[in-house]
Amino acid sequence: MSNPSPALMEPPAPPPARESRWAPWVAALGGLGWFLWLGGGNVLPPTRIDWMMREDWAGHIFGWLFYRNAPWGLPLSSSPNQLYPYGTSVALTDGNPLVAVLLKPFNALLPADFQYTGLWLALCFVLMGWFGAKLVSVVSPRPAHQVLGGLLLALAPPMAARFGHPTLCAHWLVVAMLWLHLRDTPDAHAARRALALAALFNAVGAGTHPYLVAMLAPLAVALAVRLALGRVLGWGAAVAASVGFLVLDVGVFALFGYFGGSGLGAEGFGDFSADLSTLFNPMGWSKLVPSLNTAPRQGEGFGFMGVGALLLLALALLATTFRFRMLRGVPWRRGVPLAVTALLMAVYALSWRVTWSGQKVADLGSLYEPFSRLTSAFRSSGRFVWPLSYLLMACALLLWLRLWRSRPWVGTAALALAVAVQAYDWHAERSPLHRSTVFRRLQSPEWAELRGHYQHLALFPPHVQWICRYDEPLVNALGYTAYRLKLTFNSGYASRTPPELAAECNAPLRPGSIDADTAYVVATEALPQFLQQGARCGVLEGLPVCVAGSRTDAFARALERQPLR
Repeated sequence: MSNPSPALMEPPAPPPARESRWAPWVAALGGLGWFLWLGGGNVLPPTRIDWMMREDWAGHIFGWLFYRNAPWGLPLSSSPNQLYPYGTSVALTDGNPLVAVLLKPFNALLPADFQYTGLWLALCFVLMGWFGAKLVSVVSPRPAHQVLGGLLLALAPPMAARFGHPTLCAHWLVVAMLWLHLRDTPDAHAARRALALAALFNAVGAGTHPYLVAMLAPLAVALAVRLALGRVLGWGAAVAASVGFLVLDVGVFALFGYFGGSGLGAEGFGDFSADLSTLFNPMGWSKLVPSLNTAPRQGEGFGFMGVGALLLLALALLATTFRFRMLRGVPWRRGVPLAVTALLMAVYALSWRVTWSGQKVADLGSLYEPFSRLTSAFRSSGRFVWPLSYLLMACALLLWLRLWRSRPWVGTAALALAVAVQAYDWHAERSPLHRSTVFRRLQSPEWAELRGHYQHLALFPPHVQWICRYDEPLVNALGYTAYRLKLTFNSGYASRTPPELAAECNAPLRPGSIDADTAYVVATEALPQFLQQGARCGVLEGLPVCVAGSRTDAFARALERQPLR
């Protein structure tokens, strides 16, 4: 009699456990706990807004605040009262237009100082844990495996490193798409449900940030291809679904106001890229792994998987060499469209200037030159490495659990080790959520006299990030005052700005252009121009302020207490 094969000697896999339905909730709580450990408790209270008054966060909060005072219109997230008179939108300030539009009907019920960014960040970590657990359920019904797998993904370094751009922290959308790709889809009904979920994820991504949907749309098309190849969906239906995804995304873009500002293009393609070492280069975030050099702007291409995930991947690949029989029957073809799509996006992440440790090793400029309009719109190409990073993390989890499905304690032990190493290795103290921000509010009661008498507050010349001078503390203080007094404001921060604004950065005051409904905070060098046109000017909280000479209201009289002649 022949000896039984090692695969036949393996004990049978245990039946599914009922408790597994609770595993995603536990993993979600774990994601929330990790967010709090990274400083999330400092930003979670919705009435705490001071922490947002710096850098990109300031653009996000003011996009939302001015939108609260703006009338409903199309596009849905438009704010004609910000960057006045040209206007902008929550979409163009990266302020999460989807959430802003959903909250606007309840504006009267919300306190004046209210931000949703902290809650959004918390939700991203919660959903990362949730969908991470759902992803692991593809190969293991065991609650412990699902919880630990969800935690490992919630601890993913690319998400924790994106706090500077909160809308880009929705990495759970990418993991959710991986789940749709890798789970079983046995029939046409399940296929239609998967496509409906993919459409929902695309709509959420399109309403959150363009870069998210630029990753989700190819993944959704790849899902339709995968379902067609698996013969649970006809090719005609797959093509129709793919076209539907693109139409949906463009429609949401237009509805929320992304097609505006200075156009979709900007410089930087080739700079904001991913280095070839990105998957294992911690860029200063790791306690255990040394960092490799990168070019100055390549932080946008941060795709470090984390030491715990890399350890698990190495263990899985090693175990494959002597437990390969356990992979019999694995539906590898199911993942081919997903893998190809993730690899193509990773190639784009490298940009035309391919680097290793910050040094150029290849020039693909001729390849991308015909697509310059597209590459300028998505100049931060390095972000497109995220799908590959998460796919490799998913592969490490699913491969390891598949290899040891007959000995689940081995899978549990390795996952617990990976999670512990991942958490220990991360420099949590470097999280920007731990840093405090000093926000200067204007205190003089005379500012309140603007309400009801003036319609506009303006800096002269305007202060606009990237195109004009930009004194951030001054812009934030005046912008907040304009918001509280329900005035328009001509300065601020937006990812895409009206092109006409650039002409005003250094333009002189035109004769007769002092508006009687506007209070001007004037640069010292421009003050003589206002005085020559008969403006009434004075000092308020150390700021030169001017109004039309014909004004005799309480605010105009207050300027006479420290007049400027």
